Amino acid sequence: MGAVPGDRLSGDPSGGPPRVPEPRVPAEPRPEPATVDDLRAVRRWLLVAGVWAVAATAIAVIALIAANRADDDKEQSAQTSSQLAREQSQLSDQLEDLEARLDDLAPAEDVAKLDRRLKQVEQDATKTAERIDELNDSVDDLDSRVEELEQAASAPETTETTTTP
Repeated sequence: MGAVPGDRLSGDPSGGPPRVPEPRVPAEPRPEPATVDDLRAVRRWLLVAGVWAVAATAIAVIALIAANRADDDKEQSAQTSSQLAREQSQLSDQLEDLEARLDDLAPAEDVAKLDRRLKQVEQDATKTAERIDELNDSVDDLDSRVEELEQAASAPETTETTTTP
C-alpha cells in the first residue's frame, strides 16, 4: 500500500519524503551545589578584596586631600606626602597581618573532619539515649513484677486446706 498525500505516515502533506526528527541534545547536568568549603573560600577572598578596597579608598582620599592642599601650600604638600607614605605603610602592614591571620585559620579539610566526628558523636549519643530508655523500661517492668511477688507473699492465705481423717 502506498503513501497517500496528506497521510500521517508519509510525514509531508505534499507527498515528499518523510521528515526525520531532529536528534535531541541531552540536557546539561545540573551543577553541584556549593559546599561549606566553597563558601568559606569565597568569604575569605571577599574579606581580602574588601580590605584592598578600603585601602585603595583610603589612599585615594589621602591623595585627593594632598592634591587640594598642594595648590595652597607646597610645604604642606611634602608633609602630606610623607603622611600618605606612612598611611600606606600602615595599611600595607595591616593587610599583611590580615593575610597571615587568614593563613592561620584551620584548613577546610580539618573543619570537614571535625564536622564528621561531631556527627558521629551525635549519632552515638542518640543510640545511647535509646538504649537507656530501653533499660528504664526493663527496670520498670522488673520493679512491677517484684512488687507483685511481694504482695503475693505478704497476703494471708485465704484458702484453708482441710484434711479428712
